[in-house]
Amino acid sequence: MKFRILSIAFILCTAVSCTEDPAIELLEKYDFYFDNMQGVRLQEGDQMDVTLWFNVFVNASAPVDSVRIVFEPVTGGGAVSGSSVYVTSGKSCSTAWTMGNESFTQTLRASAYDLSGRFVTSVDLTACAFRENKWDEVTNSPETRIMGMAADTVNDVTFMVTFNKLYRQGAMYYIWEEVTDPKFQSPDFPREVEIDRAGIFYVSTSGGNIFRSADHGDSWQACTKPWPDRSHYLHLHVSNDNRLWIYTAEETVRYSDDGGITWHNAGSQMTQHGVADIFRLGNGSLIMHGLDCCSLMRSDDDGQTWTRIITPDYTQKLYVNDDDEIFICADVGLTETIYSSTNLGATFGYVHSVGPSFRTSMDNIFNKWDDFYYVAIPGYGIMKSADLHDYEPFWINADLLNLFIDHNGVLMVKDIDFQTVYYLKISG
Repeated sequence: MKFRILSIAFILCTAVSCTEDPAIELLEKYDFYFDNMQGVRLQEGDQMDVTLWFNVFVNASAPVDSVRIVFEPVTGGGAVSGSSVYVTSGKSCSTAWTMGNESFTQTLRASAYDLSGRFVTSVDLTACAFRENKWDEVTNSPETRIMGMAADTVNDVTFMVTFNKLYRQGAMYYIWEEVTDPKFQSPDFPREVEIDRAGIFYVSTSGGNIFRSADHGDSWQACTKPWPDRSHYLHLHVSNDNRLWIYTAEETVRYSDDGGITWHNAGSQMTQHGVADIFRLGNGSLIMHGLDCCSLMRSDDDGQTWTRIITPDYTQKLYVNDDDEIFICADVGLTETIYSSTNLGATFGYVHSVGPSFRTSMDNIFNKWDDFYYVAIPGYGIMKSADLHDYEPFWINADLLNLFIDHNGVLMVKDIDFQTVYYLKISG
């Protein structure tokens, strides 16, 4: 689709003959436009072939001159293969634009000069160049509406759920392709996406259904409906033992150990709080934190009865590492504080605290990639840790709301304004 930038008109005065009014004006209308789409997504160092068209509409007695076009990268630090060309009416000229790395949004300007050297006009073309080791600010869809993400690092697949749509990551980490499977149409708009340790993806919907894919998202099959008579939004969670947990308002929490074929009721104490985080410990017991504050509990009978764990202050999030060490994040005065326990929650010790600019519900707080944890605190930013005991600031962003990591290890930060997502691709 051609994007018309600017159409201008200017007046040339001439005396056509000694008997005509010397003030007779010939109106020439010049039209310049790029044949390229605005805002194309590329990487630093990528090259884009650029085409600029020129048209002039004139009175039949007026000559049609060529114009000189000067191409110049004005933001981003890129380069062009040919900076100055001549073009006549009805023709196009082109150049190759190489993306720089000085900014995410980059601009190429084409300036037009007539044959006398007088400046006529200029038009701009923008592109987005994703860069390594720099935060790139994206303000358009689909990722600015992200609600959840699930990544398969073995098969190199990532799925993202936004408001009512499911996307699969394309050939590049910043390209997202909508999944148009009819299963995800009204009323079954996608709401949450999860993956288990066997690489099976699950998507819950606003119509009360769950769909699963065992072939990396190439096809989707319906699970047994947890509540056949209910068509409500489902809160979906997969614990580290591959158990699938489902919660919706006014219903008992249910779980499935066979990929959503059969469902079983969990204990009523669990239902009071819903499920936000849940882990199977090495001794077979379960530990969970509900969707609301201060709901850390442990079950020694596979989720049928639960014992409240006494914690410091107002707990919000739970994480358990591979050594069964329990970490919690809690509201403490004006800070968010991390505590840990090595005795199944009998006691907790202080680990670290930061001061956020605001408080909200917490989602993806504890994130691991390779040998490091990236701990995202809403209203503060991201901390980096090798063991969840010693922390260093990774990126301070007082507007941070949530953090996601794809199968490439690319970090995506959702901003509090719900209109901005920041990408960071770490090289090496």
